[in-house]
Amino acid sequence: MATEQDTSNRDASLRPQTPAARRRNAGAHHRTPEERERLREESRARRRAREDGQVVAPEPTGDQITVRRLSEPEAKPEAPSRPAPPAAAPPSPASPVPFTAVPPATSLKPSTPAGGAVREEAAEALREDEAAEAVSDRSAGAALLDAPAPAAPAALREDSDGAAPPPSRPPAPSLPPAAPRSRGERAAALLGLASAVGVVVAVAASLGSTGLPGLGGGIRGELSSRAVAPGGWLTLTGSHAPEGQGLALESRSGDGPWHAFAQASADDDGDFAIKGRVLQRPGRIEVRGRVPGGGTTKPVAVTVRPLRLAAVGDINLGDQAGDAIAANGPSYPWQAGAGKALRHADLTFGNLESAVSTRGEPFPKQYNFRATPAALAGLRRDSGIDVLNLANNHVGDYGPTATLDTVRSVERLGMKAVGAGPDLERALAPQVVQRLGLKVAFVGFSEIAPIEFAAAPDRPGTAWADPEQIAEAVHAARRKADIVVATFHWGIEKQTLETARQRELADVAVRAGAQVVIGAHPHTLQPVRRQGGAIVAYSLGNFVFGAQSPETTTTGILELDLTAEGVAKGNWRAARIEGSRPVLAKHAPRRLPMRDDLRMEAGVNLPEL
Repeated sequence: MATEQDTSNRDASLRPQTPAARRRNAGAHHRTPEERERLREESRARRRAREDGQVVAPEPTGDQITVRRLSEPEAKPEAPSRPAPPAAAPPSPASPVPFTAVPPATSLKPSTPAGGAVREEAAEALREDEAAEAVSDRSAGAALLDAPAPAAPAALREDSDGAAPPPSRPPAPSLPPAAPRSRGERAAALLGLASAVGVVVAVAASLGSTGLPGLGGGIRGELSSRAVAPGGWLTLTGSHAPEGQGLALESRSGDGPWHAFAQASADDDGDFAIKGRVLQRPGRIEVRGRVPGGGTTKPVAVTVRPLRLAAVGDINLGDQAGDAIAANGPSYPWQAGAGKALRHADLTFGNLESAVSTRGEPFPKQYNFRATPAALAGLRRDSGIDVLNLANNHVGDYGPTATLDTVRSVERLGMKAVGAGPDLERALAPQVVQRLGLKVAFVGFSEIAPIEFAAAPDRPGTAWADPEQIAEAVHAARRKADIVVATFHWGIEKQTLETARQRELADVAVRAGAQVVIGAHPHTLQPVRRQGGAIVAYSLGNFVFGAQSPETTTTGILELDLTAEGVAKGNWRAARIEGSRPVLAKHAPRRLPMRDDLRMEAGVNLPEL
C-alpha cells in the first residue's frame, strides 16, 4: 500500500505508516510468541461467544485507529465505507435475532510514540486473525458490522512502559427504539395505544359531573332563550351537576370577566334550574352555569335587545272589509305590507271591533259588525297578531252567545282575548304573554255604550271602564308581569284630541302601574303623550276598516321598544287605508322624540312626524 501523505501533521513521526514501516520502526517491540498466543486465545473466545448467541462487537481495524497531535483540535472522523456483505444462508430458527447499532468512531490518543507502535502492531495482528476467521463468521457478519465498538483489548489498555492511555470518549447517546417491523409488533403497539386511550376516558369519567374547571365540561345545561330584553329573565335548566351543590348563573360582555347574577342548588339527582334577570345593555353576551370550584356548562351566546311591541287600531273584519275578504280571500287585508311589518315585531296588539260567530241575533243599534271564523284565521296567519282587545261596543253586536264564540275563537287560534269573557272576573283578568324574558300583561276596558254589553258576575260581556276596577285590574297585572299594557275603548268619534275623561282614566291606569296605554274608538289618530312614567297613545284610529274620509283613512303602526323599565324607544310606520285595508307608506318609520320631555308631554301628532 502506498503511503498516504497528511499535510496537516507537521511531525513526520506521527504520519500514517505502512505495516512494514511500522515493523521497522517498532525495533524491540516485535510480538513475542507468548503475546501472539494470548491474542489468538482472545480471538477464539470471541468466536465461541458468537456461536453461543452472544453478540460481541468487532475489534477496531487499523483504518479506524488514527493518530493525531494532542494539542490539535480533534477532526470529525469520516464514516468508513462498509462493503456489502456477501449473501449468507438464512439463519436457523434457533439463531438469535441480531440487533442494529451504530458503532461510534474510535480515536486512540497515545501518550508516547512507543505506545502508538505497540497499538499499531496489536491492530495488525487482530486483522490477520479476523481474516482467518472470516470464512466461518460470514453468517454473523451483518450483525458484527452493526454492533457497538467494544472496550480496547488488553494489549491496547496500557503503553509498553506501563503508562495508562488517556480516558476514552463518553459513550454516544442511545438511539430511540425502532418502529415495530412485523405485523404482530404493530398489532401489539396499536393494542397498547388503545389501552392508553381507554385509561384516559376512564379517568375523565371518574371526574364525575363536575368536569374540568374552566373547560365547560361535565354539566349539561339548556338556556330558555338566545335573545333577551334588558332586564329580562333567563332560565338555565340542566343536569349532571354534583348532588346538592350550589350553582351560579354567570354572564359576561365580550372578553370581560364573568359576573354571577343568579344562584340555585342541584337536587339529589343533579338536576337544576337557575333563573336570573339580565341587566346588561343591548349587545352580545355569553351566559353559562358554574359550580364554584368545579365545572361549567358550555357558554351560550345571547343577544340583548329591546322587545318590540307593534300596536294598531280598530280591526273590523265585517261590513265593507268583510265583503272585500269574501271577494279576495282571508289574506286580503294583510297583503299590502301590513302583515309583513307586523310579523317582524316580537309582540303585536290590535282592537277587534266585530263579533266572530255564526250564531246570535243583532242587537238593536245603528251598526252591527259580524266576521267569519275564516277571516279571523287569516288575521292570525297573515298578520301574526298575538293579542286582541274585545272590550268595545261591537263584540256584543249579536248577543252574549256570539260574544262567547268570539272569545273562544280568538283563544283557539293561539291569541289572547283581553277585556271580555264568560263573566266579570274573566273579563278583568290580565292576559300575560312572555317574550324575550319579559312578561307583558294586557288588561282592557270600555266605556262606550251600550251598557248591556258589560259583563256581570253571572253574565258574559266586556270589562267596563270603572276607575276602581281599572286600578284593581292593573295592580293584579303588575304582580304577574314586568310590563303592563292597559287598553281602552273611549273618547268621541272623529275627534283628533283626547277628552278630559280619557286623561282621567289614563292617569288611573298609570298610577296603578301601567307603562303603556293604548286607546281606540274615535276612528282618528290622537296624540301620543308621556304621562308620568308611561307612554299613552289616546287613539290609533282605524286599521282594517271601511273608512272613506281623510281623517279616518290615515293610519299606521305604533312600534314601541320595551325593557323592564318601560318604553325605551318608539317609531311610527305611516299607512293609509285603501279598499278597507292598510297600505304602508314607502318612507322609513318616523322616530318618536322620546328624549324631548317637553314635546312628549305636550303630545306628538302622529301624522305630522
